[in-house]
Order: sequence, then C-alpha cells, then structure tokens
Amino acid sequence: MGSNPKPNITLYRGWDESGRYVWSPFVTKVEFRLRTSEAPYTCAVGSTRSGPKGKIPYVELMTPNNPTECLADSSLIIKDFSDRGLITDVNARLSPAERGQDLAVRALMEDKLCFCHTYERWIKHYYIMRDHALWSIPYPMRVVIGVLAYRGNVRKLHDQGTGRFTDAEIRGLIKEVWEGVNGMLEESRRRGKQGECFWVLGGDEPTEADATVFGFVVSVLVCDAGPESRELIKKEFPVVVEYAELIHKRWFPDYEMWA
Repeated sequence: MGSNPKPNITLYRGWDESGRYVWSPFVTKVEFRLRTSEAPYTCAVGSTRSGPKGKIPYVELMTPNNPTECLADSSLIIKDFSDRGLITDVNARLSPAERGQDLAVRALMEDKLCFCHTYERWIKHYYIMRDHALWSIPYPMRVVIGVLAYRGNVRKLHDQGTGRFTDAEIRGLIKEVWEGVNGMLEESRRRGKQGECFWVLGGDEPTEADATVFGFVVSVLVCDAGPESRELIKKEFPVVVEYAELIHKRWFPDYEMWA
C-alpha cells in the first residue's frame, strides 16, 4: 500500500510581494519552518477578510480526492504541519529545560515585542503603515478603514498595557528585548564556526525560537513604518543582523535582501 500523498501547500502572505519578504514577522516565521524543512509551498496574496481567523498568514492544503483544508495562526499552522510530518519537529530533541527556554524566547517576541511594534508602526508611523497594510483598499475607503484600524489599535494597546507607557518607556522595552536576544546569539556565534549559521539556543540546528526570532528580525529590517527599531538593531546589535543575513543566504537566496 502506498503512502498518503502530501498536500500542496499555499501560503497566503497578505501582500503582492513576489520574491520579497513581507512586513509580518509571522509570515516569515512560517516560511522559515517550511524552507528549513525543505517543504515545497506556493505563495499567494489573500487577505484578512478571506482568512479563517481574520488574520495573516493562513494556508490552504489541497490533496487529491479530499476537500481543501484552511488553517490560520502561525503557531497553529506549524504545530499542525509538525504533527502531520509535513515539516520537521525541531523541538523533539530538546530537553524539558531547553523547551522552556525556547518557549520563553517565543513569548518574549510574540507576546511583548509584538505589541511594542504595533505601537511604533500603527501609532507613531500611522500613515506609512496604513498605506502598506491597507494597500488593496482604494481611496477614500482606505481613509475610513484606516481610522477604524487606528482607533482599534489604540484601544487594544491600552487594554493590553503597552499603550499606557510613554514613548521613551516603550523604546526602552524594545531595546531590552533585543539586548536579551543579542546576548544569546553572541554566545552561540562565539561557539560556532565562522560563516556558518548559529542558533538562538546554541545548538547545531534551529528550533522553533529561531523561526520566531528570524521572523521578527526580518520584519524590523524591511518595515518602513518602524525606522527606530531598524536603526537600533543595525547600529547596536550587528550580531542580530549577521544572524539574519546567514539564514537569508542559506534558505532565502531567491528573496530580495534588505538594504
């Protein structure tokens, strides 16, 4: 009896940016896991309006003689793909303590830094972010939807807590996160071989934390609505940039690299 055929994977990234990274760290996070597992996929645009959870990214899986499946949320997508054997279970070899460290790094980026980025992009640099995020919506409707998005983000950030901090305090929180990540990467780089990829937890192979960290580093480097964060990691954390450059050269050579 033959094995079940693997589904064709379509990743909806939210933007018509063929051959380029998009601004969402969660899209790049999924792409990292697919590419490092050598899992073929096709990119498509899609939108939050058509996604199953109203968010980007989401994926469609098409298998012959089976209904099309649609999955959303980067973490749930990765878990589902790992459970099915579509991508490598990179954390299977970790000890319980290492899994805790891996989870802590992901939470630091996705549940803390992400809200700081929302403030920087949607509040401080609203017009740049609006026109990029709402690129598919024509004027004047984009203005109306943009105002609603702005108000929604102000309310969300206030309720979550980040919106209650001053601008200087938020910049301090952002720097603190990158200092922590940079420290881990510096130690890993010191123990590794020159010119080879090094990883957040210091092992020989990437873990789930690397998918998240790489996604956020790339997001900062390519996003025009977050110039302060981009300047910060370029000037103060060159090892973080080197980490992303090495991954880009190995697994994303077909993508345009950030300036």
